[in-house]
Amino acid sequence: MKPEVLMQMKSRWAALTASEQNMVKWGAVLVLPVLFYLLLWQPAHTNVAKLQTSVPQLRAQFAQIQAQAVEVQTLRQGAHPAVLEGDALRHIVTGAAEAAGWAAPMFLIEQADKQAVRVTAESVAFASWVKFLRELDSAHHIRADSLTVTPLPSSGMVKVNATLVNGAPE
Repeated sequence: MKPEVLMQMKSRWAALTASEQNMVKWGAVLVLPVLFYLLLWQPAHTNVAKLQTSVPQLRAQFAQIQAQAVEVQTLRQGAHPAVLEGDALRHIVTGAAEAAGWAAPMFLIEQADKQAVRVTAESVAFASWVKFLRELDSAHHIRADSLTVTPLPSSGMVKVNATLVNGAPE
């Protein structure tokens, strides 16, 4: 405490009569245990029960996170998919398009460069296009590098211009 405040408190205490000093002492003896209970004991006792339930849950989460970290490390060190180039990339995209029931002239696939193919679809269902991209990504790690989707007057139909590349790390 600051010396001025301490001096002021001592002077006020000295100004009290002996009976007033005794009354303050007894009041402190009665109030301090109540304050101790309300401010320290009860909140700590209440939070112990909460901690007893949350700590095991947090430990389980921690164990799960550690297991996932080990799995991530294992997957990072695993085999990487081969990088598809040129004709191989075009052949896979063409095969997937044919499997989806798309063919020229409404669906064109041409080589954009060594590692990319350009896809132009005049009219495809948007849901089918998204499914097509998802299947290419999951099966062959082929992803859209650039994509333009234009809605058509028919409900759910779109015009698509996309450049697809192999998503495998180089």
